[in-house]
Amino acid sequence: MILRPATHHWLRLAAGLLILLAAHLALRGYVTDDTYIHLRYAENLAERGEFAFNPGEATYGATSPLWILGLVLLLKLGLGGPAAAWALGLFSGALAVGIFAALLRRLAFSQVWRWWLLLLMVCDAWFLRWTMSGMETPLATAMLLALLWPLVMESPASRPDTRLWPRYLAWGVAAGLAGLVRPEFLLLGPVALPLLLAFEYRRADATAGRVGRTRCRPHAPLMVAALGWLATAGPWLVYARLTFGRATPGTAAAKSYAATFDPGEILASLVRSLQQLGMTQAILWAVFLALVAFVLVERRRQEHAGEDGEVIPAPTAWQFWSGVTLVLVALVWTGLLLGGYAVNRVWTISRYLSPLSPVLLLMLAVLAFWLLKLASDYRGRTAWGRGIPVLACGLTLAANLAITGWLVRPHVRDFSAGVNRCYLAQGVWLGEHSPPGAVIAALDIGALAYGSDRPVRDLMGLVSPEIMALGREMGFEQMVESGIWLRGPDGESAPPMWFVDRSLGPPRWDGRTVRGVTFALVDTCTIRGVGLREPEDWTVATYRLQTGP
Repeated sequence: MILRPATHHWLRLAAGLLILLAAHLALRGYVTDDTYIHLRYAENLAERGEFAFNPGEATYGATSPLWILGLVLLLKLGLGGPAAAWALGLFSGALAVGIFAALLRRLAFSQVWRWWLLLLMVCDAWFLRWTMSGMETPLATAMLLALLWPLVMESPASRPDTRLWPRYLAWGVAAGLAGLVRPEFLLLGPVALPLLLAFEYRRADATAGRVGRTRCRPHAPLMVAALGWLATAGPWLVYARLTFGRATPGTAAAKSYAATFDPGEILASLVRSLQQLGMTQAILWAVFLALVAFVLVERRRQEHAGEDGEVIPAPTAWQFWSGVTLVLVALVWTGLLLGGYAVNRVWTISRYLSPLSPVLLLMLAVLAFWLLKLASDYRGRTAWGRGIPVLACGLTLAANLAITGWLVRPHVRDFSAGVNRCYLAQGVWLGEHSPPGAVIAALDIGALAYGSDRPVRDLMGLVSPEIMALGREMGFEQMVESGIWLRGPDGESAPPMWFVDRSLGPPRWDGRTVRGVTFALVDTCTIRGVGLREPEDWTVATYRLQTGP
């Protein structure tokens, strides 16, 4: 039985959602300390109407304002904190899968290709991992995919009843919202706009003569796109500047250092980022490079032999410019994101890079589609067009499932248990043994503050601007070791009541007296396997800080 294209689409979408549900069961309970940071902001916003981590202290220490607003909505509907985070992640993952499936439906691929691409996207190990973490990554993925939507919409030049500006007004709104999901997207969205408008101009110019219309002019969609961007991102940027004194979150400063242009450092960072992306896509990259080499060699061989390859039907203007622009946007986004991280010396993790994966997957598919048409027509060599791509996709899918099952799932189990045991439960204990307003100093603040409902002094500076200033001046390790944070920048503030430290070895502060404050060890706990690339165990130690004899 031959299925209709629409039936294929809905079956693919159903398969993608079923895979997400299965992953939710396999990775249920995954949580990071940053998950609790978002929940702490969401609860303060829902209960007190303030965008703050510590009550009464407005700080921009959360990466994703839009994610926090989504959490607030679910909290108001009655969901508990972690349940709200996981539900929002699952919904966002489903949204990303839906947008990806809709893009595939409109791109010039066969049904077999669409099935493989959908499976590769939804089974990506990093996508599954972070969709179940309660973090904003799946929503960021959905927003990047949504910004590609103009590439698959029908040209207004071929339909007199359509206009270009409404879709770009909507695109501008989406680009502004994307910037409220990840701060990097405040740049990624706008830099894609000139490429998209050039695509519209080229496509309309190619079809205008056939339908008796004039060329597309980009000024109107540019203006409405800018208006949509400003209408969504603008109010928040103004609010953030007036309230926090900055337009971007403190996470950018807390997780980066002074910019560097040292080629060695930049190259090392780029290699590290590519390794993380390549862990889930390297097989596809290798096959694509092999395909390029094959086509080039075969063309050269035929030229020397005086042979003519079979003429390949030229793609339509719509297909051609859509593919070219998608490739350019993917390359620009990848270069800006990885290059920006490298220059600012950000230690990249898969969560920062995961939203790029489906965009790169589409880029590879577009390039490979036309190369495979060429390769399959050289002297009847159809293996490139059939067996090799299927083998590459099958191996990539198997590799991602293996990574999810053998690496991600054990990490989810062990790390989440450690966060809940060593931070969340310890925070509850600190809240029970502390008066209201007692300050806790810590390097990891999310679960401690969420469990204790006590203010924290953040020694990474994320929600403590004065500590951030000291850390960037002295270096964070030196600042923590010096103990200057005990009395604050003015040297007169009262020290915190508690200090929760983490280290790779045994407790390092037990019995020490620094700046008149003695560290009395109360409890220790171990978090296993803090990261897939950092298999070491952390020792989490809680100290009561005592002053005087």
